This record gives sequence, C-alpha cells and structure tokens, in this order.
Amino acid sequence: MNADIARKILASSATGNNEKALEILGREGKLTDLQSMLAFVKNSNCQTGKTAVLACSNLIRNNLITHFNDLDPQVRQKLGAIMESLVPQIVDEIGKDLYCTDDERRLRAVQILGLLKKNPTTRNILAKLVQDRDEKIRATAVNLLSKIIGPNDHDIIMSLLNDKDKRVRANTVEALERLGNKRIVPILLRFRRDPVNRIRGNVLKALYTLGFTEIADDLAQMLDNSDNFMKASALWVITQIKISHKKLEDRAGLYFLSDNDMVFTNAKKALLAMNTLRALGYIEFLKSESLEGATAKQKIQKPEFKLKDTSKY
Repeated sequence: MNADIARKILASSATGNNEKALEILGREGKLTDLQSMLAFVKNSNCQTGKTAVLACSNLIRNNLITHFNDLDPQVRQKLGAIMESLVPQIVDEIGKDLYCTDDERRLRAVQILGLLKKNPTTRNILAKLVQDRDEKIRATAVNLLSKIIGPNDHDIIMSLLNDKDKRVRANTVEALERLGNKRIVPILLRFRRDPVNRIRGNVLKALYTLGFTEIADDLAQMLDNSDNFMKASALWVITQIKISHKKLEDRAGLYFLSDNDMVFTNAKKALLAMNTLRALGYIEFLKSESLEGATAKQKIQKPEFKLKDTSKY
C-alpha cells in the first residue's frame, strides 16, 4: 500500500484497512492529508482512534522537520498546538530527533520544540541545549528559551555571552534584551566595543531598551568605522530605537550618498526614523542633489549632435 491508495481508503466508507492507511500517511503523507486523518481521532473503535492520534502527530512532526522554513509562522504555531492537544508526551517523541546524528534534523527538532511553549518539559530541554556541541543548536535554543523564561532567569543564558560562536553571542544579547531585566545593564556595558558588528549593535540596542540611553557616542564611533557592515549595523540600531542626535543625523546624511547599497538603504531608513527637521532636511536636500547630479551626468553622456551646414558650399 502506498500513500495514494491510503488516501482512497480513508475517503471510502470501508473500515477494514483504515489503521494501515493512517500509519502510511503518518510516515509519507502531506499536510493536506491532516484534515481527513483527524476525522478518525475520535473514532468509535478505540484502536483506530489511537492509531489516528499517533499518525497525525507523526505527519505533523515529519512535515515540520522537512518544511519548517517554508511554512508560514502562523501555520507552524497551529500545527504545534494540534500536536500538543493530540499527544501530551509529544516532547518525548521529538526527543528522538533532538538526539539523532543528523544535525539538520536536530536543528529542526529544536525549532519544533519552540512551538510547544505550554509543555512543562520544554524549558528544561532548551536549558540543556544551550550547552550543545553544535553552535546552530545553541543559537536557536537561546533564542527560543528567552521567550518562555522569566526576567529573573537570565543566569541560564548569561554564560553564552562568552560563547566562541558570534551568532550565539548575538542571539544571547537579543535574548537578554527580551527578558527586560535592567540589572544586566552593567554586564552588557562590557560588550559595547565588541569587534563584531551585529553583537555591538545588539548590545547598544539592548542597553537603550533597558534604560541606558547614553549611546550616541558609541553609535557615532560605529559610523566612523571603515567597515561598511559596522556602519550599516549602527544605522540599523537607529532605525530600531529612533534615537536622534546632531552627530548621528550628520553622519546618516553623509552615508545617504554612499555607493554601498546596504549603507545607503540603512542611512535613508535611519534619517526617516529620527524624523527631525534636520534629518528630513538631509533627505530632501540630498534627493535634489542626486537628481541634479544624475541630470548633469546624463547631459554629459548624451551630447547633442548638429547637422553640418553645407549651405556655403
């Protein structure tokens, strides 16, 4: 029996092979099969109902692991809720994937775990996974953990500020900001000169969000850096927290003329986010300058050619 035959069996009124059909779709089915399978969960035949529950759970888990990033976030949340309602011990089932040898499958399993926020064991598992050997697992786990722990549980992830992987460190700063505990400000201040642009930007954004607002000079230093990624990150921070200062407006205005697309785009967004007369003035002035420059360049590139006057010959 294959998946196509299994679908036909479930669609028919015959009951002989329903359990076998459910098992096959649980392994090989698509999300479009879920609705017809859920109809058997409360079947009058107890064994058929149990088989349907397990099959639906397997189908959801397999499809989430295979297509997680392709699914809309709301769809993922809904599927996670269905899994939790069907199988309370679903975390145990996901555990089979969490500790397998396929790192990509493990990562997807961690992401699925993040959908099961109501499950009491999710927190403990994620707390262990922030110490995993795989940096992708650590980075994902710390991000998910910050969404289910309280502001006073920051000690669980604090050590990751010194992780060897820059993505893990950047995610940890974001996680600490999300927790909203102002007592971590002195700790974050130590990382305001981090050489990695994303970490440095995240730290300044977190400091500002947590009440430490004296970061204009730090942002100006980032904007004065020769690295375009550092400039772009500083401009991104400005767009997020909408901080305005003359020195930041002037630098953002300067980079509105940058030939680097990333810096130019972020500079424009930063000026709009600051929304001061000076910042908006830069946009209008530089727009007109750019337009005039383009027109002049076009005239130079396309000179007028006149026909030779032959009347005197």
